[in-house]
Amino acid sequence: MAIEGQGGPPAQGVVANISEAGVCVWTDGGFHVGETLVLRLDFPQEPQPLQAAGRVVWSERQPDEHGARRYGLQWAHTSGPQHERLRNAINTSP
Repeated sequence: MAIEGQGGPPAQGVVANISEAGVCVWTDGGFHVGETLVLRLDFPQEPQPLQAAGRVVWSERQPDEHGARRYGLQWAHTSGPQHERLRNAINTSP
């Protein structure tokens, strides 16, 4: 998964948990609570990555031993065709 913040370089991340309300990600990128991020998410059943925006609502204070930190994001948009595609991908993902 690719993560783009406001002005910083793109980062890579791993989804720890995902739902229709938001996502928890592990990344070595540095983000701030309140910041809006754009994620490009890969799902096995989707031919192209899905793009979704989320607002950082929490982060761990300290990175793990590999320099990664967990962030909790709430989806910025919960309606419309893009969110419907995301919802379908989440609900049909193995």
